[in-house]
Amino acid sequence: MQVFEAEFAKDRQKFSAAHFTIFEDGSVERLHGHNYRVKVTFTAALGELGLMFPFHQAKALIKALCDAWDERVIVPTACPWLDVDQSQKGQVGLHLKTPRVEKVYSFPLEDTLLLPINNVSCENLVAVFAEALARRCEEDELNYQSMTVAIGESDGQDIRMTLQKPAATK
Repeated sequence: MQVFEAEFAKDRQKFSAAHFTIFEDGSVERLHGHNYRVKVTFTAALGELGLMFPFHQAKALIKALCDAWDERVIVPTACPWLDVDQSQKGQVGLHLKTPRVEKVYSFPLEDTLLLPINNVSCENLVAVFAEALARRCEEDELNYQSMTVAIGESDGQDIRMTLQKPAATK
């Protein structure tokens, strides 16, 4: 069986987001932002008519996820040093307390992206993005064997992760 690869690395596959990274010694970066670029490579066998799958469908799924993450402050809700408070209507309060730093932040809820990660690292962003894209592909019945998602926050520095499509269950 022949297996083909299709890489999607369009200019519009990007999102801009603010974040801070927390290091193991308790130090914390200042709040800052990146223009993240997203590349996705799918592997698939050809269908009966010589196509992997409808490329427009894959491009739309990737773009929709990038749009949902665009112009947000990324908050790592699973961080043990960060208390996330959503009790005030329309606001997200953050109390960051590490062995070295204590800070308080407040952002409009609509400007935040609350992710179930322990830190905002490119590695964690790739994993969450890839899993979310895999769910969307499954919902849209996109036929592929594996996908590799790469996210870069600067030129020449991408983090990649490959997911195998789960076998269909009966």
